Amino acid sequence: MPVTITDTGPRRIVEITGEQRGFGGVVQYSRTETHYSQETLEALLAAKGEMWLRDEIARAEEPSYIEEPLRRQFERFVPVAGQRVLDFGCGCGASTLCLVRLGAASAIGVEPNATFAAAACLRVRDSGLADQMGIRHVTETYALPFEDGSFDAVVMNAVLEHIPPAARRQHLREIWRVIAPNGHLFIGETPNRLWPQDFHTTGLWLVPYMPLRLARRYAIMRKRVPADATLAWLLSEGIRGGSYWEVMAALRPDARCLNLVQCDDVDWFWARSLARPSQTRNRLKIKRMLRAIHDAVTRGVLCPLGIPAVAFLPDLSLCLEKTNV
Repeated sequence: MPVTITDTGPRRIVEITGEQRGFGGVVQYSRTETHYSQETLEALLAAKGEMWLRDEIARAEEPSYIEEPLRRQFERFVPVAGQRVLDFGCGCGASTLCLVRLGAASAIGVEPNATFAAAACLRVRDSGLADQMGIRHVTETYALPFEDGSFDAVVMNAVLEHIPPAARRQHLREIWRVIAPNGHLFIGETPNRLWPQDFHTTGLWLVPYMPLRLARRYAIMRKRVPADATLAWLLSEGIRGGSYWEVMAALRPDARCLNLVQCDDVDWFWARSLARPSQTRNRLKIKRMLRAIHDAVTRGVLCPLGIPAVAFLPDLSLCLEKTNV
Protein backbone atom coordinates (compact mmCIF):
# COMPACT_ATOMS: atom_id res chain seq x y z
CA MET A 1 0.00 0.00 0.00
CA PRO A 2 1.80 3.17 -1.19
CA VAL A 3 2.34 5.93 1.41
CA THR A 4 3.75 9.27 0.30
CA ILE A 5 4.84 11.97 2.76
CA THR A 6 5.47 15.40 1.26
CA ASP A 7 7.12 18.15 3.28
CA THR A 8 5.58 21.56 2.51
CA GLY A 9 7.54 23.47 5.14
CA PRO A 10 5.39 24.02 8.24
CA ARG A 11 3.28 20.91 7.55
CA ARG A 12 3.42 17.48 5.93
CA ILE A 13 0.96 15.97 3.45
CA VAL A 14 0.35 12.24 3.82
CA GLU A 15 -1.22 10.40 0.89
CA ILE A 16 -2.19 6.74 1.19
CA THR A 17 -3.58 4.56 -1.58
CA GLY A 18 -5.36 1.32 -0.71
CA GLU A 19 -7.93 0.13 1.82
CA GLN A 20 -7.74 2.06 5.08
CA ARG A 21 -9.87 1.55 8.18
CA GLY A 22 -10.66 3.54 11.28
CA PHE A 23 -11.87 7.13 11.63
CA GLY A 24 -14.44 7.98 8.96
CA GLY A 25 -14.93 4.36 7.92
CA VAL A 26 -13.21 2.42 5.16
CA VAL A 27 -11.67 4.44 2.33
CA GLN A 28 -9.47 3.57 -0.65
CA TYR A 29 -7.53 6.82 -0.78
CA SER A 30 -6.74 9.54 1.73
CA ARG A 31 -4.88 12.83 1.79
CA THR A 32 -4.10 14.21 5.24
CA GLU A 33 -2.34 17.43 6.13
CA THR A 34 -0.57 17.32 9.49
CA HIS A 35 1.91 19.21 11.65
CA TYR A 36 3.73 15.99 12.60
CA SER A 37 7.36 15.74 11.59
CA GLN A 38 8.61 13.23 9.04
CA GLU A 39 10.24 11.26 11.86
CA THR A 40 7.03 11.06 13.85
CA LEU A 41 4.98 10.02 10.83
CA GLU A 42 7.45 7.26 10.03
CA ALA A 43 7.26 6.08 13.65
CA LEU A 44 3.45 6.06 13.54
CA LEU A 45 3.58 4.15 10.27
CA ALA A 46 5.93 1.57 11.82
CA ALA A 47 3.62 1.25 14.82
CA LYS A 48 0.24 1.06 13.07
CA GLY A 49 0.93 0.14 9.43
CA GLU A 50 -0.48 1.63 6.26
CA MET A 51 -4.06 0.57 6.95
CA TRP A 52 -4.28 2.45 10.26
CA LEU A 53 -1.93 5.42 9.73
CA ARG A 54 -4.71 7.81 8.70
CA ASP A 55 -6.71 6.72 11.73
CA GLU A 56 -3.77 7.25 14.10
CA ILE A 57 -3.13 10.77 12.81
CA ALA A 58 -6.82 11.64 13.24
CA ARG A 59 -6.79 10.48 16.86
CA ALA A 60 -5.03 13.64 17.98
CA GLU A 61 -5.83 16.02 15.11
CA GLU A 62 -9.58 15.46 14.74
CA PRO A 63 -11.24 16.81 17.95
CA SER A 64 -14.42 14.78 17.52
CA TYR A 65 -12.49 11.49 17.59
CA ILE A 66 -10.76 11.27 20.99
CA GLU A 67 -10.70 14.75 22.52
CA GLU A 68 -14.42 15.51 22.57
CA PRO A 69 -15.49 12.10 23.95
CA LEU A 70 -12.87 12.46 26.71
CA ARG A 71 -14.09 15.96 27.49
CA ARG A 72 -17.70 14.81 27.74
CA GLN A 73 -16.72 11.85 29.89
CA PHE A 74 -14.92 14.07 32.38
CA GLU A 75 -17.55 16.81 32.37
CA ARG A 76 -20.23 14.35 33.47
CA PHE A 77 -18.39 13.60 36.69
CA VAL A 78 -15.37 15.77 37.50
CA PRO A 79 -13.46 18.54 35.67
CA VAL A 80 -10.13 17.47 34.17
CA ALA A 81 -8.67 20.96 34.57
CA GLY A 82 -5.72 21.05 36.97
CA GLN A 83 -5.63 17.29 37.55
CA ARG A 84 -2.66 14.94 37.48
CA VAL A 85 -3.77 12.22 35.06
CA LEU A 86 -2.37 8.80 34.21
CA ASP A 87 -3.29 7.53 30.75
CA PHE A 88 -3.07 3.76 31.19
CA GLY A 89 -2.43 1.95 27.89
CA CYS A 90 -1.86 5.17 25.96
CA GLY A 91 -0.92 3.52 22.66
CA CYS A 92 0.81 6.07 20.44
CA GLY A 93 -0.02 8.91 22.82
CA ALA A 94 -3.02 10.59 21.17
CA SER A 95 -5.24 10.37 24.26
CA THR A 96 -2.42 11.63 26.50
CA LEU A 97 -2.03 14.69 24.31
CA CYS A 98 -5.80 15.26 24.32
CA LEU A 99 -5.89 15.19 28.13
CA VAL A 100 -3.36 18.03 28.30
CA ARG A 101 -5.30 20.01 25.70
CA LEU A 102 -8.38 19.59 27.87
CA GLY A 103 -6.60 21.28 30.76
CA ALA A 104 -4.93 18.54 32.79
CA ALA A 105 -2.07 19.92 34.89
CA SER A 106 -0.01 16.94 33.76
CA ALA A 107 -0.58 13.69 31.90
CA ILE A 108 1.64 10.62 31.91
CA GLY A 109 1.00 7.83 29.43
CA VAL A 110 2.13 4.27 30.12
CA GLU A 111 2.36 1.75 27.29
CA PRO A 112 3.72 -1.84 27.21
CA ASN A 113 4.34 -1.87 23.45
CA ALA A 114 7.82 -0.43 22.84
CA THR A 115 7.07 0.61 19.24
CA PHE A 116 3.91 2.44 20.29
CA ALA A 117 5.73 4.13 23.19
CA ALA A 118 8.53 5.32 20.90
CA ALA A 119 6.00 6.87 18.51
CA ALA A 120 4.18 8.45 21.46
CA CYS A 121 7.40 10.11 22.67
CA LEU A 122 7.89 11.70 19.24
CA ARG A 123 4.27 12.84 19.26
CA VAL A 124 4.90 14.54 22.62
CA ARG A 125 7.98 16.24 21.21
CA ASP A 126 6.09 17.56 18.18
CA SER A 127 3.24 18.85 20.35
CA GLY A 128 5.40 21.38 22.19
CA LEU A 129 3.79 20.27 25.47
CA ALA A 130 6.60 18.10 26.79
CA ASP A 131 6.70 20.12 30.05
CA GLN A 132 3.16 18.93 30.85
CA MET A 133 3.18 15.37 29.57
CA GLY A 134 5.39 12.34 29.22
CA ILE A 135 5.38 8.72 28.08
CA ARG A 136 6.68 5.71 30.00
CA HIS A 137 7.40 2.36 28.38
CA VAL A 138 6.30 -0.09 31.10
CA THR A 139 6.65 -3.75 30.18
CA GLU A 140 4.88 -5.03 33.31
CA THR A 141 1.76 -2.91 33.63
CA TYR A 142 0.66 -4.73 36.77
CA ALA A 143 3.61 -3.07 38.59
CA LEU A 144 3.56 0.65 37.85
CA PRO A 145 6.65 2.77 38.60
CA PHE A 146 4.72 5.34 40.66
CA GLU A 147 4.18 5.95 44.36
CA ASP A 148 0.83 5.43 46.06
CA GLY A 149 -1.65 8.22 45.31
CA SER A 150 0.45 9.81 42.56
CA PHE A 151 -2.51 10.75 40.35
CA ASP A 152 -5.85 12.50 40.75
CA ALA A 153 -7.34 10.48 37.89
CA VAL A 154 -6.52 7.46 35.76
CA VAL A 155 -7.99 6.93 32.30
CA MET A 156 -8.38 3.45 30.80
CA ASN A 157 -9.75 4.23 27.36
CA ALA A 158 -10.43 1.14 25.20
CA VAL A 159 -7.94 -0.83 27.29
CA LEU A 160 -9.62 -3.18 29.78
CA GLU A 161 -10.82 -5.60 27.09
CA HIS A 162 -7.24 -6.16 25.91
CA ILE A 163 -6.09 -7.39 29.33
CA PRO A 164 -6.64 -11.16 29.75
CA PRO A 165 -9.57 -11.69 32.16
CA ALA A 166 -7.40 -13.63 34.63
CA ALA A 167 -5.05 -10.63 34.96
CA ARG A 168 -7.63 -7.84 35.20
CA ARG A 169 -8.04 -7.84 38.97
CA GLN A 170 -4.29 -7.46 39.49
CA HIS A 171 -4.12 -4.59 37.00
CA LEU A 172 -7.15 -2.83 38.45
CA ARG A 173 -5.78 -3.08 42.00
CA GLU A 174 -2.43 -1.66 40.86
CA ILE A 175 -4.13 1.23 39.09
CA TRP A 176 -6.25 1.84 42.19
CA ARG A 177 -3.06 2.04 44.28
CA VAL A 178 -1.69 5.03 42.36
CA ILE A 179 -4.95 7.02 42.58
CA ALA A 180 -5.05 9.60 45.36
CA PRO A 181 -7.88 9.53 47.95
CA ASN A 182 -11.04 11.03 46.42
CA GLY A 183 -9.48 10.54 42.97
CA HIS A 184 -11.19 8.88 40.03
CA LEU A 185 -10.81 6.00 37.61
CA PHE A 186 -12.39 6.43 34.19
CA ILE A 187 -13.06 3.29 32.15
CA GLY A 188 -14.30 4.04 28.66
CA GLU A 189 -15.03 2.42 25.29
CA THR A 190 -14.76 -1.10 26.69
CA PRO A 191 -17.26 -3.56 25.19
CA ASN A 192 -19.69 -4.90 27.77
CA ARG A 193 -19.39 -8.65 28.29
CA LEU A 194 -23.12 -8.80 29.04
CA TRP A 195 -24.13 -7.33 25.67
CA PRO A 196 -25.15 -10.17 23.30
CA GLN A 197 -23.12 -8.97 20.30
CA ASP A 198 -19.33 -8.90 20.13
CA PHE A 199 -19.06 -5.70 18.11
CA HIS A 200 -15.37 -5.26 18.99
CA THR A 201 -13.51 -8.26 17.53
CA THR A 202 -15.81 -10.47 15.45
CA GLY A 203 -19.08 -8.59 14.98
CA LEU A 204 -20.96 -11.81 15.80
CA TRP A 205 -24.00 -12.28 18.02
CA LEU A 206 -23.83 -14.47 21.14
CA VAL A 207 -20.02 -14.70 21.06
CA PRO A 208 -19.78 -12.94 24.47
CA TYR A 209 -21.82 -15.78 26.01
CA MET A 210 -19.88 -18.65 24.44
CA PRO A 211 -16.97 -20.51 26.03
CA LEU A 212 -13.80 -19.08 24.50
CA ARG A 213 -12.89 -22.24 22.54
CA LEU A 214 -16.36 -22.41 21.02
CA ALA A 215 -16.27 -18.68 20.24
CA ARG A 216 -12.93 -19.19 18.46
CA ARG A 217 -14.26 -22.04 16.31
CA TYR A 218 -17.41 -20.10 15.48
CA ALA A 219 -15.49 -16.93 14.54
CA ILE A 220 -13.10 -18.93 12.34
CA MET A 221 -16.01 -20.72 10.68
CA ARG A 222 -17.66 -17.36 9.94
CA LYS A 223 -14.30 -16.05 8.64
CA ARG A 224 -14.26 -13.17 11.11
CA VAL A 225 -10.78 -14.01 12.44
CA PRO A 226 -7.77 -15.75 10.82
CA ALA A 227 -7.88 -19.54 10.68
CA ASP A 228 -4.74 -19.72 12.81
CA ALA A 229 -6.07 -17.38 15.52
CA THR A 230 -5.05 -18.61 18.96
CA LEU A 231 -6.98 -18.18 22.19
CA ALA A 232 -4.25 -15.88 23.52
CA TRP A 233 -4.42 -13.73 20.38
CA LEU A 234 -8.20 -13.43 20.58
CA LEU A 235 -7.97 -12.32 24.21
CA SER A 236 -5.33 -9.74 23.37
CA GLU A 237 -7.54 -8.47 20.55
CA GLY A 238 -10.37 -7.87 23.01
CA ILE A 239 -12.86 -10.64 22.33
CA ARG A 240 -13.77 -10.75 26.05
CA GLY A 241 -15.27 -7.45 27.16
CA GLY A 242 -15.50 -6.31 30.75
CA SER A 243 -18.42 -6.03 33.13
CA TYR A 244 -19.49 -3.64 35.87
CA TRP A 245 -19.45 -6.45 38.42
CA GLU A 246 -15.96 -7.56 37.39
CA VAL A 247 -14.60 -4.06 37.98
CA MET A 248 -16.43 -3.48 41.26
CA ALA A 249 -15.38 -6.87 42.64
CA ALA A 250 -11.74 -5.88 42.08
CA LEU A 251 -12.05 -2.43 43.69
CA ARG A 252 -14.47 -2.83 46.59
CA PRO A 253 -14.94 -1.77 49.33
CA ASP A 254 -13.56 1.71 48.71
CA ALA A 255 -14.93 2.35 45.20
CA ARG A 256 -18.06 4.40 44.59
CA CYS A 257 -19.59 4.26 41.11
CA LEU A 258 -20.59 7.78 40.12
CA ASN A 259 -22.76 6.44 37.29
CA LEU A 260 -25.28 5.68 40.03
CA VAL A 261 -25.27 9.31 41.08
CA GLN A 262 -25.73 10.61 37.54
CA CYS A 263 -28.14 7.87 36.45
CA ASP A 264 -28.11 9.25 32.88
CA ASP A 265 -26.32 6.51 30.95
CA VAL A 266 -29.54 5.62 29.11
CA ASP A 267 -29.83 9.23 27.92
CA TRP A 268 -26.25 9.09 26.63
CA PHE A 269 -26.73 5.78 24.82
CA TRP A 270 -29.99 6.68 23.10
CA ALA A 271 -28.91 10.23 22.24
CA ARG A 272 -26.07 8.76 20.17
CA SER A 273 -28.27 6.06 18.66
CA LEU A 274 -31.09 8.42 17.68
CA ALA A 275 -28.63 10.91 16.19
CA ARG A 276 -27.24 8.45 13.64
CA PRO A 277 -27.85 9.69 10.07
CA SER A 278 -29.82 7.95 7.32
CA GLN A 279 -32.38 6.28 9.58
CA THR A 280 -35.90 5.57 8.37
CA ARG A 281 -38.85 7.15 10.14
CA ASN A 282 -40.13 3.75 11.30
CA ARG A 283 -36.74 2.84 12.71
CA LEU A 284 -36.63 6.07 14.68
CA LYS A 285 -40.13 5.41 16.05
CA ILE A 286 -39.08 1.95 17.24
CA LYS A 287 -35.94 3.35 18.83
CA ARG A 288 -37.91 6.06 20.65
CA MET A 289 -40.30 3.44 22.00
CA LEU A 290 -37.40 1.23 23.16
CA ARG A 291 -35.74 4.24 24.72
CA ALA A 292 -38.86 4.99 26.79
CA ILE A 293 -39.03 1.37 27.99
CA HIS A 294 -35.32 1.35 28.74
CA ASP A 295 -35.59 4.58 30.75
CA ALA A 296 -38.54 3.26 32.76
CA VAL A 297 -36.69 0.05 33.66
CA THR A 298 -33.57 1.98 34.61
CA ARG A 299 -35.28 4.48 36.88
CA GLY A 300 -37.90 2.10 38.23
CA VAL A 301 -35.78 -1.02 38.77
CA LEU A 302 -32.03 -0.62 38.33
CA CYS A 303 -31.42 2.67 40.16
CA PRO A 304 -33.43 1.62 43.26
CA LEU A 305 -31.40 -1.61 43.34
CA GLY A 306 -28.14 0.32 43.14
CA ILE A 307 -27.24 -0.96 39.65
CA PRO A 308 -26.14 1.57 37.00
CA ALA A 309 -27.78 1.32 33.61
CA VAL A 310 -24.33 1.16 32.00
CA ALA A 311 -24.00 -2.37 33.41
CA PHE A 312 -26.28 -3.49 30.57
CA LEU A 313 -25.30 -1.14 27.72
CA PRO A 314 -22.99 -2.07 24.80
CA ASP A 315 -20.14 0.19 25.98
CA LEU A 316 -18.90 -0.02 29.53
CA SER A 317 -18.11 3.59 30.47
CA LEU A 318 -17.61 3.98 34.22
CA CYS A 319 -16.38 6.63 36.64
CA LEU A 320 -15.28 5.26 40.00
CA GLU A 321 -14.35 7.42 42.97
CA LYS A 322 -11.76 6.28 45.52
CA THR A 323 -13.52 6.92 48.81
CA ASN A 324 -10.89 5.90 51.37
CA VAL A 325 -8.86 8.65 53.03
